[in-house]
Amino acid sequence: MTAPRWNRAYPEIQTAWQRLAAYLGDRFEPALTDFGCLRRFLDREWALLHPHFYQRSIGYLYDLTSFHYMGAKDGFFQALIDFTDEFGLTRIADIGCGVALDAQALLQAGYDVDAYDLDNPSLAYARWRFARDLGHPGRIQCLSTLRNHRYQLVYGVDVLGHADDPAELADLLFATGDYVAVNVLPHDAYHRLGAADLHPASTTSVSFRCCKGMESWSAWPSAVRM
Repeated sequence: MTAPRWNRAYPEIQTAWQRLAAYLGDRFEPALTDFGCLRRFLDREWALLHPHFYQRSIGYLYDLTSFHYMGAKDGFFQALIDFTDEFGLTRIADIGCGVALDAQALLQAGYDVDAYDLDNPSLAYARWRFARDLGHPGRIQCLSTLRNHRYQLVYGVDVLGHADDPAELADLLFATGDYVAVNVLPHDAYHRLGAADLHPASTTSVSFRCCKGMESWSAWPSAVRM
């Protein structure tokens, strides 16, 4: 039997924009659904909010919605699905979930998923949407509570490079998951980073590794382990 295929939280991005518009109400800015306009807005937000961009940004809700539909993470999530199918894993945590569209897609695919991030506007929107569409607002949790839980697999997509202390975050992942999956996307001049830019200069590869004790499984030749 083949593993299921990776699918989006909603088949079309227009539905995701409708959800964001319903959440923001009069604050929704249709112009920010255009990626060029959004990049310029985020540049202004970054200059205004840094170093508290990830804790306060509203533009990031639009950015992460677009990111879910860009295809940059498709290989990672299909590899994750293949891996969980091979090893019989269902209890999963998304670390640095943002607006949690990825976690929503996995939950809708039948996985038992919780999603964690900083207490910020993205997490508040994710909790609202999980309540509205899935009836599970409690699956959206603050990162500070992660140590109280244990999962068969924890993953972070393009998260380590945004962390103020990447090594501390990596230690947290390995302390709370039997298996850990992380990726590092190729460097992008437009990327907004934390204290360390962990994005490789190469534009040709993405890394993924799952570890449990001395066991490992890799979908690509290179691997990330802090």
